[in-house]
Amino acid sequence: FMKDNGIPTDALESGRRKVLVVDDDVELVEIMTKFLEEDGRFEVRVANTGFDAGMMVKEYHPDVIVLDVMLPDINGKEVCQRVRSDSALDDVRIICISGMVEQDKIQDLKNSGANQFLQKPFEVDQLIEQICRLLDIEQLTA
Repeated sequence: FMKDNGIPTDALESGRRKVLVVDDDVELVEIMTKFLEEDGRFEVRVANTGFDAGMMVKEYHPDVIVLDVMLPDINGKEVCQRVRSDSALDDVRIICISGMVEQDKIQDLKNSGANQFLQKPFEVDQLIEQICRLLDIEQLTA
């Protein structure tokens, strides 16, 4: 039906999952974006501030947000809470990334709605593995 009427079916056919990368570290964002896009399973958008992330989450509705905890404007915990307070975004998974290692802060992020935590520096393979694990869980329960 969609093809007959000239409606693009790219997202449906490619089945690519939407990833929103939120980090103010331009180099790291470029590396993550490059690897995720080369993987072929992901469509990537980028935000450099918590404010931009908030705007993009609503319009882009990503499957996964890769979120730097230390942003220039608002912290990752606040972004998690905002996403979790919107029931339309219940299916969005959040992976927080940061150089900090305090267990109580990591637990605090998870309590605020983060699904996973990756400590910087990390291999992009680890990130892709985490994303796949979260989305497989999502697919199995769907």
